[in-house]
Amino acid sequence: MRLVSELICYFIENWLAFAAFVLSIVSLVITWRKNIVDRRYASDKELLEQLKQSLDLAYRSVARENDGDFPTNSRLGWLTSARHIIRYRQLQISLKTTLYKTICEEQEEYWRNRFYNLLGRIDDSRFYESITPNEMVPEKIEPRSAAIVHSFSVWKEGRPDPLDDMSFEEIVSNYKLFSPRHRHFRDYIERSYPSLAERAKENGS
Repeated sequence: MRLVSELICYFIENWLAFAAFVLSIVSLVITWRKNIVDRRYASDKELLEQLKQSLDLAYRSVARENDGDFPTNSRLGWLTSARHIIRYRQLQISLKTTLYKTICEEQEEYWRNRFYNLLGRIDDSRFYESITPNEMVPEKIEPRSAAIVHSFSVWKEGRPDPLDDMSFEEIVSNYKLFSPRHRHFRDYIERSYPSLAERAKENGS
């Protein structure tokens, strides 16, 4: 207790030393926090590259080697794709920064659309059954792997849609989309969605 009193008296008599001490503590805390944030950004940046690679590999595993616009019905290809998607989902949880989470969601939406278009080319249920080229024996795509790959092409339940942030009228008004430069777009809206066109005109007036 006496030591504490002596320290208090010392700092009162030497306020400049006390101010310097406080500033050094504040500086130390700021530096410590900055280092943590920097490490998180560096870690997330590295992790994002792996996440992008996982989605690329997942897609290429179910796309035909010589024609990436059509899916393959290789059992192994679908198993491989499903594993990459699972690893992607597991690793995605490790992202800590809002910036890289948003960038990751953008990448995921790009690949989701590609999967959606690719899988949309399946026009028969027999697609999931095939013949192994080397062994000439029938094989079927494993159900869980098919479910995982198909699940990736679906919009996530509960995820907010960025399109909901602005109304059609606000978009048209803010970007002047009913100007002569965009006349074909305007004609399309007026012809196909007359009520939307009227609301957009009222909002812009």
